Amino acid sequence: MALSPVMDSFSRCSVNPKFLDRFYDIFLSSNPTIAPMFKNTDFAKQKRLIRAGITMVMMHADGNKTGTQALDRIAQSHGRHNLNIAPSLYPYWIDSLIKAVQECDPQWDGKLEVEWRAALRKGTDHITAQY
Repeated sequence: MALSPVMDSFSRCSVNPKFLDRFYDIFLSSNPTIAPMFKNTDFAKQKRLIRAGITMVMMHADGNKTGTQALDRIAQSHGRHNLNIAPSLYPYWIDSLIKAVQECDPQWDGKLEVEWRAALRKGTDHITAQY
């Protein structure tokens, strides 16, 4: 999977200080079960984790073993015996991230959306397969 356009897009979004705040605004309001899961969250720490997590998803989608190993750890922490994040919630995560990227990447277009969705889906499929 050629991820250069997606990584470039992520870099453009990452320089926008509102990007991750916007993502969480969208994500937390996307489904009524999501916001309560974050009620005691340190969002400064969470934003560092999500930035790293997105990078690992991209690495995994590109066939990088380090990315896959990181997603295995995320699958463990988010699985039924820990945070218990149901597989049915991951599409909300993808859609929320796509909306935030669309708002924050000035070069956003339909082709980029297809590439982003493919990469994110590959990562979330890997995580949810271990649920």
